[in-house]
Amino acid sequence: MVHFVVEKGRKSEGDFVIRVYSYGEVWSLEHVLRLLKIIFDSEKRNYPIEKGFRGSAYLLNAITEIAFGRDVELVLADYRLKRKSGSKVHIIERLDSDKTVQKLHEVLE
Repeated sequence: MVHFVVEKGRKSEGDFVIRVYSYGEVWSLEHVLRLLKIIFDSEKRNYPIEKGFRGSAYLLNAITEIAFGRDVELVLADYRLKRKSGSKVHIIERLDSDKTVQKLHEVLE
């Protein structure tokens, strides 16, 4: 199982960092963008626009909906992106120093 721990950051109020365990490394936007590039390229090859598919636009639309405030669970359901095999990633939110909120989310591999 992979653990992502979301903690308060230091840049500003409301900032946060994501630590990936077992290594405890902080994920940056650079890491996210590099992974998205790989995923988008894969989507283009697997679902080419020239064959009538939506390619990477499908995932980009889902990401855009989340960016504009739509609930993640609704987007996962609407875009059929929720894993059927069960959770393999554990996301722990530690944004409030008084308590730890734990949530399981599906993450595309």
